[in-house]
Amino acid sequence: MFDLRVRKNGRPLLVGHRGSLETAPENTMLAFQSARDGGADILELDVQLTSDNQVVVFHDVSLELKTGVPGTISMHSAEFLRGLDVGRYFGATYVGARMPFLDEVLAWAKGCIPLMIELKHGPVFNPALDAAVVGLIADHRMEEEVVLISADQFALQRVKQLNPHLATSFIFSGRLINPLALVDGLDVDSFSPRTDLLTQEEVERIHAAGYACSPGGFWWDYPRLIGWGVDTISSNNPAAIRWPDIMPAEPSP
Repeated sequence: MFDLRVRKNGRPLLVGHRGSLETAPENTMLAFQSARDGGADILELDVQLTSDNQVVVFHDVSLELKTGVPGTISMHSAEFLRGLDVGRYFGATYVGARMPFLDEVLAWAKGCIPLMIELKHGPVFNPALDAAVVGLIADHRMEEEVVLISADQFALQRVKQLNPHLATSFIFSGRLINPLALVDGLDVDSFSPRTDLLTQEEVERIHAAGYACSPGGFWWDYPRLIGWGVDTISSNNPAAIRWPDIMPAEPSP
C-alpha cells in the first residue's frame, strides 16, 4: 500500500495536478511527462468509463470544452474517444494530442512514479469504473504505486472491498466541526480536503486519527500549509516549485 505520509528530504510529496496542466494539455501523456521531468513525486489524473467499459483519462463531465464534441465520456466508445484531439484547445503546438487509456499510463509509470487516480463519478455512477480500475492496477502489479481518490464514498468502499491493500483518500469540501465523522464506517487511508477551507486544527485532527492529509484545490499558500504538516502539496506546474522559497522559515533560536 502506498503511504502518502512518507516525506522526501524532510518535505511533503509534490503532486502534479492533472500532470502539469499549465505546461501541456491536462491529463495527457505530454502533461505527465512534463510533470515527471519537472520534479513531481506523484502524478494526479482523472479516470472515467467509456460506453464499452474502457478506462480513459479525462477530467471534465462534458467533452465540449476540450474537444469541441458534445456529450460525455460514457456516451462514446473508446475507439471514438481515442480519435478526438485533446490538445488543440491548449495551443497549436499540441494539435493531435490524444486521450490516454489508464492501461497505457500505468505501463508508462510503473517503477518510475506513483499515481494518484481520481475516480470521477457523477452525474453517472457506474460501479464498473471502480472494478475496472482495480483490475488494471492488479494486472500491472502496481498496488504499492497508486492511491485512489474520490468524492464518492461508495466508490472508495468498493475499492477496499475489491482490494483492501489499495490506498484510498476521500475528497471533501467544507468547513466541518468534525471531519472524522465523514468517514465513520468507511475504510480510507487519507483525507483530501480543499486547501482554501483547511485549518491547522483540522490537519492536526486528521493526523491524530492516523490518516494522511493530502489536500487539493487551486489555492495554495505553500509555506502555511507545509508549516501545518500536510503530507502532500499540489502544483499545476511542478517545475515551477522552488523548495527553498516555499518551505516555512525555521523558528529563531
